[in-house]
Amino acid sequence: MVIKRKKKGIGFALSMILILSVFLAACNSDSDSGSSDGDNETIKVGIIGAFQLAAGKEIKDAAELAVKEINENGGVLGKKLEAVYADTKANPEEGRAVVERLLYQDEVDFIVGEHRSEVALAVQPVIMESKKIFVNTGSASPLVTEAVKEDYEFNKYTFRPMMDSTQLGEGFLNQFAQMVETEGYEKVALIAETAVWVDPIVETFEKQFGDKVVLVERPATDTEDFSIELSKLKDSGAEVAMTLFSANQGIVFAKQWAERQIPVEITGYNVQAQSPEFWNQTEGKANGLLTWKHGVRSEITEKSIPFWDNFTEDYGRTPGPYTGITAYDGVLVMADAINKAGTVNSVELVKTLESETFVGASGNIKFREDHGYTIGEDFVPFTYIQWQDGEMGVVGPESVATDEIIKPEWIK
Repeated sequence: MVIKRKKKGIGFALSMILILSVFLAACNSDSDSGSSDGDNETIKVGIIGAFQLAAGKEIKDAAELAVKEINENGGVLGKKLEAVYADTKANPEEGRAVVERLLYQDEVDFIVGEHRSEVALAVQPVIMESKKIFVNTGSASPLVTEAVKEDYEFNKYTFRPMMDSTQLGEGFLNQFAQMVETEGYEKVALIAETAVWVDPIVETFEKQFGDKVVLVERPATDTEDFSIELSKLKDSGAEVAMTLFSANQGIVFAKQWAERQIPVEITGYNVQAQSPEFWNQTEGKANGLLTWKHGVRSEITEKSIPFWDNFTEDYGRTPGPYTGITAYDGVLVMADAINKAGTVNSVELVKTLESETFVGASGNIKFREDHGYTIGEDFVPFTYIQWQDGEMGVVGPESVATDEIIKPEWIK
């Protein structure tokens, strides 16, 4: 009897070891891909951004719209797409914390979003360590995609359906140069926030326009009064100025520019001026202000106008900062890639994202070698709007323009 009990105990232990081994093997079988199709009822996407800021709220709302539309059209691989939102609060440390929660507690299959470059660069290695796809839809720092080229095996899961600061700089400078040439301007200025993404643009601006540059100012991103900068701008004799604002300071600048009737045309990039609330926020004092706006109501692709109209219907406002349409496209691209690949396996998704062209609301999306994307008339055009009597008129490029450029009433 004693011998029999001993043999039974050994057999039971061996059986438990075998079962445990099979379980562990199953758990680790997909460790190289960072994801597994599994039997989950949903496919989860983590949406990150500073939701308390206009650009972050746009990420959240547009991603929500994309998820709704995808699910109404059959989902992804026959499953519902489920969004899990995490507010990074524009803080790198907070960003890392919420991304770790998304990855290891919520167990999302991929992550989309983030507006601030500092936060994107902080969370990128955390996501890459987990071998999950990171679709960065708001950060303009070239460092995000340069990392892919520098260490492909580690960072190959990063993709960005969004122009980096080099592409943005080229677009801003091309539009500015065309304006200077058309109007015959001899004195130009630059007022650009103190931020990492702006630095290369400032350097190129000074080189390209040389002796025509009469003023360069670099205010902080939290500037609440531009009296000094505007006085310098007026005294400089500049005829046109490029502004580069990615935070809330753009409202104050535009309002003070109009109130003081500074005789300088304003173009460039003002993230707040992309918002439909901008006209009211400036008390109707934005007339004639130009800004780049990624995403306009024009027939760029078959998805462009439906995105615009559906967003307006759902949220009672027109699409605002560029981060909305890029987040929308980011979710759509990933859903399309998963359906084409037939899996949420990250390694397979990388191959699909690298080889395919995807149709987004902002244009035809084709990823480059560094996993940034291609801009141009056949891909994603560089679009401009101008505030005209309370409306965002589409003024460029010519292929998508619906309105002509006007000058502020106080400028001859």
